[in-house]
Amino acid sequence: MDYSSFGDKFGRLSGITQLMDDLNEGLQNPDAIMLGGGNPAQIPAMIEYFDQLNQRLAATGALTQAMTNYDGPQGKDVFISALATLLKRTYGWDISEKNITLTNGSQSAFFNLFNLFAGKCPNGTNKKILLPLAPEYIGYADAGLSDDMFVSYKPEIEFIDNRQFKYHVDFEQLTVDESIGAICVSRPTNPTGNVLTDEEMQRLDALAQHHQIPLIVDNAYGLPFPDIIFEDVRPFWNANTVLCMSLSKLGLPGLRCGIVIASEAITKAMTNINGVLSLSPGSIGPLLGHEIIKENQLLALSANVIKPFYQERNAIAFDYLQQSIPDKRFRIHKPEGAIFLWLWFEDLPITTVELYQRLKKRGVLIVPGEYFFIGIDDQQWPHQRECLRMNYVQDIEAMKKGIDIIAEEVKNAYEG
Repeated sequence: MDYSSFGDKFGRLSGITQLMDDLNEGLQNPDAIMLGGGNPAQIPAMIEYFDQLNQRLAATGALTQAMTNYDGPQGKDVFISALATLLKRTYGWDISEKNITLTNGSQSAFFNLFNLFAGKCPNGTNKKILLPLAPEYIGYADAGLSDDMFVSYKPEIEFIDNRQFKYHVDFEQLTVDESIGAICVSRPTNPTGNVLTDEEMQRLDALAQHHQIPLIVDNAYGLPFPDIIFEDVRPFWNANTVLCMSLSKLGLPGLRCGIVIASEAITKAMTNINGVLSLSPGSIGPLLGHEIIKENQLLALSANVIKPFYQERNAIAFDYLQQSIPDKRFRIHKPEGAIFLWLWFEDLPITTVELYQRLKKRGVLIVPGEYFFIGIDDQQWPHQRECLRMNYVQDIEAMKKGIDIIAEEVKNAYEG
């Protein structure tokens, strides 16, 4: 069977497909230790809240109504309006419902955004997406209709006490020219938990505005919700920013509700794309989102339930890793947010892809770091083959067992 160029590119196995397959496989296997996928934690207080909310919506008929009707291609009006009002009131942003469009999850949003701003253009040029800081989110890698859509740069690495390190944007190396269609960053960053500083965000914004290209910010873990961010930084948006959020890390990944906040021109384009690709975004996520806002619970649950839960789990995982892997060649990226810890095994004699295979045989699922260094063309740089992404939201005892197995396999690898 012959596929088109589209079919050949998107029909083959990718890093994000393997990640989701492993996630699904692990969920079917009660003995698997899930330290790999991006599934958020099953926070008891949030599960109880969602159960009660669903029961109320079912009792009123609102849930059935949402399931049996299309929304418009922009998404559910009442949710969009309520969210715009909340953000304007909380941050003073100059936005209205015309600045927000919904998508069927963040992955869908980024596919559409990247191909909106990069690839082959009507004037014959080919634009790229600039990722100022690698490593970046694995889901970006194969989201371009054209090959080689991304260009990125190695980070500056700051070494911190207690075997920690932190990535920074290397502005001395960063180049923005006419080949760049948009700049994209995640904050906090998946996979590393890195939070770009306010100064870094301002400098990236200045570069984007100077070159008249948008700054796309993946805010899946950030402020104001779900607020899985442990640094004292300011939320960022202006008319040149495309801010992408979702309900997934609030605890609702199965509802596939992405949120794009941008200029009216961009949200209109995204709305038109929705109409062609999927008629309209799903209705259940926005229905729940609207009710959560209406009950004044969105920010309160994020700050008082979700954030403290992840901070506590993060600290437990960090301390146990330090205790279990005393090797001085082992470092952890400073945990500043998101639901992952980024582990660096300097001078590891095997790749983390091979380490991943060894761990998988022992029932531990993690994600090798190679997949996250998108747009880096330097096979001589060993750092990109020495890192792992570890989800720390697993049951505590299961997580500790998984860390013990990681420690054993890393020790075996170092000892040859």
